[in-house]
Amino acid sequence: MGIRISTPMLYGSATRGLFQNLERVYQAQEALATQKKIQRPGDDPAVFRRIETCKGTKRAVEQYQRNISFAQEYLAEAETSVSSVANLLARARELAVQGANGTLDAQSLSGLASEVGSIREEVLSLANAQWTGGKETGSRYLFSGYRSETAAFSQDGVYQGDNGAFAIDVAPGERMTIGLVGRSVFQGDVDVLAVLDELRQGLESADSDRISGLLDNLDRSIMQVSRAQAEIGARLNCLDQTYARLKDNLSYLENFVSSAEDLDIVEAASRLTKYQSALQATILAAQSIFNTILGY
Repeated sequence: MGIRISTPMLYGSATRGLFQNLERVYQAQEALATQKKIQRPGDDPAVFRRIETCKGTKRAVEQYQRNISFAQEYLAEAETSVSSVANLLARARELAVQGANGTLDAQSLSGLASEVGSIREEVLSLANAQWTGGKETGSRYLFSGYRSETAAFSQDGVYQGDNGAFAIDVAPGERMTIGLVGRSVFQGDVDVLAVLDELRQGLESADSDRISGLLDNLDRSIMQVSRAQAEIGARLNCLDQTYARLKDNLSYLENFVSSAEDLDIVEAASRLTKYQSALQATILAAQSIFNTILGY
């Protein structure tokens, strides 16, 4: 006994075939338009979840990189300031040696005192340096601790900041101290500004003994500032290494997402052509079926 195929069955079969091929063509066109083979969770749930996880990790890594870039700029400006202070203190020591030998007249000593006064003002200006972030005007004082809106030192050399040093996240589970405390840098073992004030006064009064007695404090001042410079340099080196590691991680994530998500254009174009041909054949077949049903 033969199987009787009813008109609704023929119509349903033709309609299903037509819509299935239309869906394939649409998906192939969408894939070519976006150049992504995974459009939505339903395309491949497991791969889609991995892609989304990697994208989330990638965003976090990029944020760490931005944090590091900020820290590098911030510390680089601080290093420039501290390096300049070290050079100025070295010059002040040279002037102290000249003034301590007891052979200079009052006019020469006055000239040395004037230069030391200028050095003191330059050191104060550098101690009150602001992070500019590439802008013309600074946005926060480098050596004021958490009180970054306040100049680190008054004109009299009084520290106006606090002892806080802000830190930032530079990698998963890694946090680095970036902020600098002016009291430690410029008033640690030795008060740098006070030593310069004393040296200027000693030169003005032609007191060679007093000047000689300041040489040790000048040496300690230079060592103190140089230690701060070395510490900043160590932090910058650590940031460079961390950034390089994050860059490798980011490259891995980008490659994974690309391999899992990006479309092979040639293969996709070929697939679209195949689906379009199948759709055309389905349309012709459906027309024939509909004509039969309608009795044309």
